[in-house]
Amino acid sequence: MIERLLKRLNYVIGLLPLAALFAVMTFVARIEVKDLDLWLHIAMGRFISQHHYIPSVDVLSCTIAGKPWVNHEWLFQVLVYNLFHRWGAEGLLQMQVCVVVATMFILMLLGYNRDRQFPISLFLVLVFLVFQQRFTIRPDLFSLLFFSLYIYILALHIDKRWSAVALVLIQILWSNFHGFFFLGPLLILMGLISEWIKRHIRLPYEWNEIGRLTDEEYSRMKRVFIFVFLSCFVNPNFVRGAIYPISVFFSLSGDNKIFFKYIQELQRPFDMAPIFSTVNLGYYKLLMLLSAVSFVFNRRRIDISALFLWLVFLFFSLSAVRNIVFFAFAAYLVFITNIVYISFPDLIPIKFVAKKFEYITLIFLNIILLFWIYRFYMAISGKRYYDFDKYTWKSEFGGISKYSYPDKGADFLVKNNIKGNFFNDFNSGAYLLGRCYPNIKVFIDGRTEVYGGKFFDLYRRVWERGDAKLFEQFVNRYGLTGVFLNSSRERIPTPILKYFRNNKEWIPVYLNYDATIFLRDIPSNKKIIDKYAIDFDHWKVEKVNIYKLGSNNVAPYRNYYRAYTLYSLGYLDAALAEAFEAIDVAPSYSVPYGLIGKIYTEKGDYKKAFKYFRIAAAFNPSDKNMRLNLANAYYDLGMYKYAIKQYRQIIVRWPDEVRTFFFLAKAYASDEQYRDCVDILRKAHKMAPKDAIDVIKIGDIIFDKKAFKYAEQVYAMAMATGVRTEECHRRLGEVYHRMGDIQRAIQEFRKVLTIHPDDKEIKNKLKALQLQNSVK
Repeated sequence: MIERLLKRLNYVIGLLPLAALFAVMTFVARIEVKDLDLWLHIAMGRFISQHHYIPSVDVLSCTIAGKPWVNHEWLFQVLVYNLFHRWGAEGLLQMQVCVVVATMFILMLLGYNRDRQFPISLFLVLVFLVFQQRFTIRPDLFSLLFFSLYIYILALHIDKRWSAVALVLIQILWSNFHGFFFLGPLLILMGLISEWIKRHIRLPYEWNEIGRLTDEEYSRMKRVFIFVFLSCFVNPNFVRGAIYPISVFFSLSGDNKIFFKYIQELQRPFDMAPIFSTVNLGYYKLLMLLSAVSFVFNRRRIDISALFLWLVFLFFSLSAVRNIVFFAFAAYLVFITNIVYISFPDLIPIKFVAKKFEYITLIFLNIILLFWIYRFYMAISGKRYYDFDKYTWKSEFGGISKYSYPDKGADFLVKNNIKGNFFNDFNSGAYLLGRCYPNIKVFIDGRTEVYGGKFFDLYRRVWERGDAKLFEQFVNRYGLTGVFLNSSRERIPTPILKYFRNNKEWIPVYLNYDATIFLRDIPSNKKIIDKYAIDFDHWKVEKVNIYKLGSNNVAPYRNYYRAYTLYSLGYLDAALAEAFEAIDVAPSYSVPYGLIGKIYTEKGDYKKAFKYFRIAAAFNPSDKNMRLNLANAYYDLGMYKYAIKQYRQIIVRWPDEVRTFFFLAKAYASDEQYRDCVDILRKAHKMAPKDAIDVIKIGDIIFDKKAFKYAEQVYAMAMATGVRTEECHRRLGEVYHRMGDIQRAIQEFRKVLTIHPDDKEIKNKLKALQLQNSVK
């Protein structure tokens, strides 16, 4: 009687974590719209809906206009545009909720077993925790839905006649939604290969019999594979569309490798987080471990089709972070396949296998899991940030993100009906298309496969280094009339801002926390320039209404972001005004203090710089850069011993930060502790074997202090880098000259002339030394 009651109670309580999981999932899937590429899809969906055709060449960009483009996501684009057009962000979020819940429900149906509720629930929770990282309104959300449908039909319903029709329809949709449609035929092909192996190759244990198909099912799967393969050709680009994934795969080498460096979702998981680290991608690693262990416990009854699926999608996930969720789904299938053959006694010592104990244990574990899901919901549901437009808090769930987009800058372009070809940063390209196309044609957007690695590298040269010559070539080649620099997600690099400040052809017409806009001084822009040209000498700080703000403890990031852009442009007084407004609003907001310190450093007021660096470090002692700023402030004040103490503390905490080693060596050199300087510099040299500039600068400090023997060691270290060898020979020549070693000085100066034979200064020094040597 008690055992029957416990069994019933275990079943009822086992349903609660599943119900809680789907409730939390419905809430989390409403995370605010923040994806960048979504806006490109909306722009293209608008174009297709209005023009009633799918272009086979680019129509969005001013740089690759007319270039062949296989738009394999057109059906997704039409869907999201129409949802957004009719219902705004709410329509998009409701779509995401429906797709996410449907995908997870299919996975639950695939593995649910009332006798194994807890392990299924636990694994589904882990899958959800990995899946939530991809809760973004992108085509791959549908790829995951189609992927789960494929697994569900192939695993449970391949014996049904309707399965062929269903898979063909799914494949046609998939081929027009996302480039991962190749996974559909791949899944069937893996099943066919596995079945062939089971039938023709002798395998260990019971592997030949586990998951074996009937002859009828095997024949049906062969036919389905042909139909599904042919379905890939049902797309606007026919053959080009069907082979698109293959062409992309073979284009990932050479110049296109640059995308893996700069685009986070294309990076390898273990480049971002070492395999034994739980700080990042911990749930992914746990899924990897649990699914692998399930093979160990079920080693006698392994279904090799599940094993192949696990291996293929493991390697698929290891190639890029964006693929991790596909492995999570595959790991779930493997786990539920293996636990069918694993019993409670296999996991628990024999003396504890009584059914009563099993039910009590499972009830207890389900209650713990339910409590964890509740704690997770409480932790995530309270996430919010301050909306300075409405002077109220905004939840991170629902609506469009206030942080992620340069929305005010785009509003400026739309409001003033500005048109033209714009240079823009990579992160703002898609958003500008969604908001401003066709008035604005962008320089670059998120379609990496269309632009190519070479073009992306050229873009980085302008964006990161402010390459003036290259940018001017772009202006002439593409007829650029405007520049849009996004600062909502990352700070604008200083070199490109300084280029525009010093170039009178480009006039700043908009500067805010989210973006900076320059217009080319041409007739078509004259009205806008006359109306909005910014006079930085009369910059007006945007004040925060502290009466509306009240006691809310907020981060006045808008003032700080404006301050940073103004600082990078070189308008120090305007930057100071914005930074002081930020700390007036929130005195405990540490970031502006560091910026104020930098500004005073540039002004040469090292005492004030130290004051603000100290406050910044006191507020946030765990911030490496703030600690470095404080140490540098001590150095600027000539307080070398204090600087040395700070640098040493930083090295203890961040031993891999090579900059600190160079700073410490510099402080030792300035404090005339030359032996310690050389020792630290050797460590820095091992960490950065090609850094000659910093080594030479430290050698110059020692040289100026006439410690020539130590200067010789440092310059020799710089010579070992193989970089700036001419400078090293020149300095070593000077060192040997001062030391009275005329022969070695002559040798070094001769080496300079082999590199620069027309150097008159060295020629004269060499003649004088040769004359001096001959007299001796």
